[in-house]
Amino acid sequence: MSRNLFAAWLLGLLLAGSPAAVLGAEAAARVAFVVGEATASLPDQPPRQLVRGSEVGPGDSIRTGTGGRLQLRFSDGSQLSLNPGSLFRIDDYQFAATTPQPARGVFSLLQGGLRTITGLIGKARREDYRMQTTVATIGIRGTDYGLEYATDGGLGATTYSGQIEVCNEGGCLLLDAGESARVNDGHSRPVRNGTPPPLPGSGPAGGSGDSGFAASGERRGSGIPGGQQPPVNGGPSTAPTGGRY
Repeated sequence: MSRNLFAAWLLGLLLAGSPAAVLGAEAAARVAFVVGEATASLPDQPPRQLVRGSEVGPGDSIRTGTGGRLQLRFSDGSQLSLNPGSLFRIDDYQFAATTPQPARGVFSLLQGGLRTITGLIGKARREDYRMQTTVATIGIRGTDYGLEYATDGGLGATTYSGQIEVCNEGGCLLLDAGESARVNDGHSRPVRNGTPPPLPGSGPAGGSGDSGFAASGERRGSGIPGGQQPPVNGGPSTAPTGGRY
């Protein structure tokens, strides 16, 4: 990647991580990077292609293709990365850093997997944040965690830092950093697993390593899928240059 292209990508990434001032009035998040196919759609509207810098908001359903990945930076400072073949929805989102109005974030993972580092929403009041799935609801306590559906419809949950609470009709289970659980269906109590799956290239399972955000399958410290650099201005991804940002 040339120096000019790398500088443009770096500037875009820094802006994507800035607070709500850089987002439109109705936007909840901006796409920090995208690789492969990724779309967003509102109810009864056709899907729109997502590129780096695209904005998404309440009501949007975000889908990644078989080889697609994307990372969202929310206005409250949270980050979320979707795995290939995922479907994620922003059900409700209210956040304004400059006003005292209540903050709220309600999301749904309907297919595939994600990893997220939570932001200001839910930090003061845990009940302000909720991640819904088909078999359980996830509450947070200042958290970096991941979710992934199994082929049989069950759900795996892993906490990398902080704590999450996994609840359904069968009961609730608290997961501390380094712990994982399996939820078979909406009626069965979540069950704690053994050692959580390691992050590729990250060393021991559950280790945070550094402050860089990396979802499952991404190179730590960069938030980039292994072996790739993010596309510039929505263009194709390029080979790595060995640099870090």
